[in-house]
Amino acid sequence: MGRAKAKRALVLAREIVEDIESNARGPGDRLLHEDAMLARYDVARATLREALRFLELQGVIHLTKGRGGGPVVARPQTADFASSMALILQFMDADLQALLELREAIAPTVAAKAAQMATAADLAALGGCLAQLERERESQQFEETNRRFHDLLGWASGNPTFGLLISALHLLTRNMSVGLGYSAQERDTQLRCLGRVLHAVRMRDAVGARRQMDRLIAGSTQYLAERSPDLLAQKVRWGNASREI
Repeated sequence: MGRAKAKRALVLAREIVEDIESNARGPGDRLLHEDAMLARYDVARATLREALRFLELQGVIHLTKGRGGGPVVARPQTADFASSMALILQFMDADLQALLELREAIAPTVAAKAAQMATAADLAALGGCLAQLERERESQQFEETNRRFHDLLGWASGNPTFGLLISALHLLTRNMSVGLGYSAQERDTQLRCLGRVLHAVRMRDAVGARRQMDRLIAGSTQYLAERSPDLLAQKVRWGNASREI
């Protein structure tokens, strides 16, 4: 496809997104069939199909096959954002150290915002997650549940960009640190620190939540650096961003 045609496909993709939003289309809603879309947007079939493929890659729609098939509205997920982020970071030659430094910069602020904004439902979810983490102290699921606690904290901040970024970072780093795991001592440390963070959040103590999270993240980064220094130099790759949520 030529550059002009590719540009037209991108413009068309944006028009379709605007129509989805203005018509309050939600996940599962079907869009017009191909012939109706061709008439609606007055474009060539190849341009329309290119635009739809682009939207499918972005997680905006999925294309169903067979009779009655066509574009169906979806909702872009964290994995879609993480995938785009990983692709860009690969070309920037970013490594795990860079991702951990980003986490160190934002995690304390996220905890402080959660202390101010968390709802009763958020607090219940965080409490349940911490209780599960306690039960999984010696389980292989410990690291994954640990990440979920931080994800929940991000979304409890009341700022969806925090939730999105924290969850995306976990998708990027999860596959980079497979098999590393935490020692029993580090798991105990993580549990104590998370308990203090949650207590501060429950008390609406933003300063305390920030301080406790800062200690937790700094200690976690130091642990990784001491246990596997080579790991921090591992480069981000597009494939790191698993599409599994």
